Amino acid sequence: MATLAQERAAIRKGIEEARKPTAAAERKAIGEAMIARRRGEQQVDDINAVVRPTKARRTLRTIEPRGSLPAQKGRGNYVPPAVNPGSGGGIASPLVEQDYATRQYWDDRTVTTVDGLFSFVIRPIKEITQQDANEAEVKQQFAEPPL
Repeated sequence: MATLAQERAAIRKGIEEARKPTAAAERKAIGEAMIARRRGEQQVDDINAVVRPTKARRTLRTIEPRGSLPAQKGRGNYVPPAVNPGSGGGIASPLVEQDYATRQYWDDRTVTTVDGLFSFVIRPIKEITQQDANEAEVKQQFAEPPL
């Protein structure tokens, strides 16, 4: 009975004998063919050969310049902007909240952590009333958060 080492040596010898007829160049060609099949390069080339090539874009013909426009007279009536303080000027920084008690809140929400260990109640802000640098009232209104 042959030992394990002898069996392995016999297997190695058999593999070497089986590979001898296949030359190195042939093995290389087989490997390159396998790589080409994996990449799909031939299929891409075949598809591109079937698809019609895109047409070259035609350019517009050039038009000779005809000169500048002659001077013209125009007429307009100037209308000064309406003087209305507090509109159209935007909000002047800084915004200052005059009274914390004027805040409005949405209904209380109970928020629970993902693991369910902690729950806490929050009061989402609904509206804040502030005053800008021009002493105009500014209201910030917030959307109701989901339950």
